[in-house]
Amino acid sequence: LLHELQVHQIELEMQNEELRHTQLELEELNQQFECRLDEAIKDLRRKDEMLIQQGRLAAMGEMINNIAHQWRQPLNNIGLIVQSLQLSIKAGKLSDSEMEKDSSNVMKVLQQMSGTIDDFRNFFSTEKVLQLFCVNDTLRRSLNFMLPTFKSCSIKVLCDEQPDIQAEGYPGEYTQAILNIFTNAKDVLLDRKVSAPCISIRIFSENNRSVVTIADNGGGIPEEILPNIFDPYFTTRKSGAGTGIGLFMSKTIIEKNLHGRLTARNVEDGAEFRIEV
Repeated sequence: LLHELQVHQIELEMQNEELRHTQLELEELNQQFECRLDEAIKDLRRKDEMLIQQGRLAAMGEMINNIAHQWRQPLNNIGLIVQSLQLSIKAGKLSDSEMEKDSSNVMKVLQQMSGTIDDFRNFFSTEKVLQLFCVNDTLRRSLNFMLPTFKSCSIKVLCDEQPDIQAEGYPGEYTQAILNIFTNAKDVLLDRKVSAPCISIRIFSENNRSVVTIADNGGGIPEEILPNIFDPYFTTRKSGAGTGIGLFMSKTIIEKNLHGRLTARNVEDGAEFRIEV
């Protein structure tokens, strides 16, 4: 009996040793898994940052194009004023009052152009300060960037807004997200050659959150691709015509950075994007 107990004890010790060895292997595997998981998460974050940076560069290109549209008319005005001054000087008819009036007009135009540069700098500022901001004002700044382009493309813009809708977050990033959606709507309307292109905007409050909807009359999004439109690099445009980053970037900004919600759906004659913050 004593011998049997000794044998049984030896077997238990061997089993315990095997369990300890197995436990050590599991702990090592767990550590390896955690390291791989951490590295995978870091890799995803790096990729997200790269995508957002690519989106910023694409948005910057769009912004430069918009500024070119915004500056064309003011530069023409300055040119006409200078030509008028030259003619008056040659004719010997330049009065002090005319000189003062034309100089004042030139300064006003230059101040407007300078304001465009300030808006451009603020738009791409990397400074992030959480603050309460007026959605109406922020959206209006985004719209002002796009209006010259919209006008040149004969795109009509309708806006229905409740006054002084407030949200908390980063107004610069919010502006960026809105601009991407405007650009997406413009591209759809132009690609599909809509006869009377129109973008409709609504600003209101719902359940203590700010809500902005941006709708176009471009015919809507095919139902089979609707779930994929916010995926990175997903685009329905011809090769080289679109990056597929804009909507992904807007989704990231609204939902990750501003803790809001960005969705899309088809409406009567087009697509509608809904931004809640």
